[in-house]
Amino acid sequence: MALGTQLALLALAALPALSFPDFAHAQFGLVTLPLDDPAYTQLAALERLGCAPARVSPNRPYEVGAIRSALETARTQRQCVGPLLDALRARFAPAAADTMPALRGGAAATVRATGLSNGVFRPLWENVRPTGDGTPPLVGVLEPRVTWGDGHHVAVVVSGFVETSGRNDPRLPADQWLKNKVAANLDETYIAAGAGAFYATLGRGREAWLGSGTDSYALSANGPPIDRLAFGFRTAHFEGRAYFGLLNDVTLDSAHDGLAAGVQPLHFYRYLAAHEITWRPDRALELTIGETAVSSRGSRAPDLVYLDPFLPYLIIQHDTGRTGDDARDNLIDFFAARTRIGPVTLAGELFVDDIQIDAADRAKTPDQLGWRLVASTPIPLLPAVPIDAEVEYDRSDSYLYMRRYYFEVQQLWNEPIGSQLGPDADYLRLGAEVFPSGLLRIGADLGRWRRGLLRIDTRPAVSPVNVGNPPFPTNSTAHPVQTAYLGDLSAQLLTRVLPITLSVQIARVTNANNLPSAAVYYAQTQLSVTYAWRYP
Repeated sequence: MALGTQLALLALAALPALSFPDFAHAQFGLVTLPLDDPAYTQLAALERLGCAPARVSPNRPYEVGAIRSALETARTQRQCVGPLLDALRARFAPAAADTMPALRGGAAATVRATGLSNGVFRPLWENVRPTGDGTPPLVGVLEPRVTWGDGHHVAVVVSGFVETSGRNDPRLPADQWLKNKVAANLDETYIAAGAGAFYATLGRGREAWLGSGTDSYALSANGPPIDRLAFGFRTAHFEGRAYFGLLNDVTLDSAHDGLAAGVQPLHFYRYLAAHEITWRPDRALELTIGETAVSSRGSRAPDLVYLDPFLPYLIIQHDTGRTGDDARDNLIDFFAARTRIGPVTLAGELFVDDIQIDAADRAKTPDQLGWRLVASTPIPLLPAVPIDAEVEYDRSDSYLYMRRYYFEVQQLWNEPIGSQLGPDADYLRLGAEVFPSGLLRIGADLGRWRRGLLRIDTRPAVSPVNVGNPPFPTNSTAHPVQTAYLGDLSAQLLTRVLPITLSVQIARVTNANNLPSAAVYYAQTQLSVTYAWRYP
């Protein structure tokens, strides 16, 4: 679809949204907001503009009740006042119906038009691919949703989606027959309960801890929703969350995993555990510490000791009293800090997959670290028009997430549970955005991306043990580092009823897929229009 045609469609589609205000609708406080909801974009912008209360939580999705509390606090802060806060408060204003038991239904219908040029370069954890492997030119998605709540302590949500083509949709499992046909899957389907500062969730959903959007080194939502049990607490200065989820099973065989000929296939059941705690002594400082573990066993019974939110996973891993001689765990510890210096917000995150304390060990086996540094600030160019800028650097060490056997690798259906970069890559990004109104965003990003030879979906898996200290990113004469410049220009109408996004993404890639080659330009233009009726 030509860009001019898409712009015309955007203008036409925006007219109904501008005619019908985004009135608040009844919604229970324990219901979580889907990760692709426009409110996350508005809240993140508010935080970059200096509004500390807009940092609802380091973990997403946010509960509606927690968003309302944050917005009520923001109302009293000078840095928060403006069109963004007004739009969010209008949408999440409490309604009398929120306190009464009720069954409510809704749905969202989305039409997504995509134009590709020369190939596909996203998602970043995959190789550059032909256009035939990318998002189809036209996709329709229907998302029905039913919610029940007692108004105080319990909420039940059942939602799913049906789309005209599942090709290139990371929310689907890797069953190939789904990828080029009409596809369907359950999305957020859970029961949530809360009492005082404590809450619990049982069911299917997508979560992202730390990072931004759906992406994080610790726990990301770049892939399909996960069936999980989660529980936590939230007070004025502390917040904690524990998580235990079911991943897909993996079968190792001689054809894919280097097992000796004649060895019978080995089947492993995989689980994901995570817990973290965050301390906020005041609104200017936030400190987080936590762990994740991919636990794999030859028997279906999970290792329930990982449900203990107070026991460090490193102790669990080396407990000689554990059952299951074939159990294998891949652990990551993570640490994060956020603070404000004047108008500037600074954030740093460190993820430790493995680290060698002894220099002799480091000479044989490299460290496996991931880290993220971010600085953002408001730009006071126009009175009463929110503008902000951000600079971010992400680095995944060459063997981050990797292990000797594929069932130990931190992936789900070949997609990273952690960073979208996968292993062996880094990304420097500059971004800016302006909000002509609280419901209209125009943004631009420019970045430099490098990646080496390693991929999250490599089989047989690649072990970091005894590989020495390869260059970062890994490369050889025949397989040079892939480098790219990425650009993104987008316009968004952030209404609840009729959100619209138009984006143009361009990449200039040299040595695509680590094969010597001249620079090639790739482009993706996409228009997404959604009509949401009482959704979410």
